[in-house]
Amino acid sequence: MEHQNDLHPLVAPLASLNYLHEAHQYIDKNLTVMQVYNLMTGHPPFWLRIAFKIRDFLSLKLGGVQPIKGFSSVKPENVAINEKLDFFDVVKITDKELYLQSTDKHLSVLVALQLQEHDEFKNELTVTTSVITYNFFGKIYMLPVSLVHDLIVKNSLKNLN
Repeated sequence: MEHQNDLHPLVAPLASLNYLHEAHQYIDKNLTVMQVYNLMTGHPPFWLRIAFKIRDFLSLKLGGVQPIKGFSSVKPENVAINEKLDFFDVVKITDKELYLQSTDKHLSVLVALQLQEHDEFKNELTVTTSVITYNFFGKIYMLPVSLVHDLIVKNSLKNLN
């Protein structure tokens, strides 16, 4: 994990990235970053659950990558560094920041959720996703992911309203 600075945590230096996406939303100030993650991933739409099944099948058969099985319906209240949260490794956790990383032989992804104070009622949530690929399969894998990732994040953010 590369820290450009605390505002822009990336999986690798910016010039090395193969994919970068950032989304913002104002949310209730009383939510912790764990509550935000649990709300965002708690009820994935049917099409996303199917996409994860397709991903798992193709990645196992073509790339030798173990299934990730999507987002769990069991949502912990707390996690610690080095624990698993769904298919991610927790690499940083505070009340305001949650950094999740997943790495295999083809790519590495870092998803950073950060809360910053906006006003007396709202915080600003920033979701930053950065990816570096290591080989041809990683690049091919990221083609469809890069096309739908924005939609997945926007859909997940709707769960915070």
